Amino acid sequence: MKKIITFLFCSFLTFTSSFVSAFCFNEAGEKYNISPLILAAMAYTESSFNSKAINADNKNKSVDYGLMQINTFWLPHLKKMNINEDDLINDACLNVHVGAWVLAQNFKLNGDNWESIGAYNAGFRKVAQSARDRYIQIVKANLEYIKNNAS
Repeated sequence: MKKIITFLFCSFLTFTSSFVSAFCFNEAGEKYNISPLILAAMAYTESSFNSKAINADNKNKSVDYGLMQINTFWLPHLKKMNINEDDLINDACLNVHVGAWVLAQNFKLNGDNWESIGAYNAGFRKVAQSARDRYIQIVKANLEYIKNNAS
C-alpha cells in the first residue's frame, strides 16, 4: 500500500510548482496516524504546495510559514523542539511533519474528524464555525482532486 501511495504522490507532486517528496507525507502520516492524502490536500489548500509561502495578512497579525502554513501561534512550542521560522521555510519535509503534529493536537483535543481538520485553519472557537466549514469544503475538494488526478 505504501508503494502505491508513494507512486501516486510522486506522480501528483511532480506537477506542482514546489516539489516536496511524497515520502515526507507518507512518513508524517505514519508517525501521527494521519492519512498522507489528507496532509497533501491540506498542503495544497494552505500553500498550493509552495514551500516558501509566507502569509502575513492574518487579521490577528500572526504569520503563517511554508508548505503547511504553520502559524506563529505554534512557535513557542516549536522553539522547545529547536524549530524556528527559518526551519519552517527552508525544510519542506519538516514543515509537513509540523503540520501533521499540529493536526494530531487537534485530533487529541476534538477527535479524528473533519471538524478537527477545519480547526487547523480556523481554530475551535464557536465564532469560527463558518470559516472551519469553508476550509473543510476546500480540503475535501482538493482531496478528491488529488485522488482523481494523481495517477
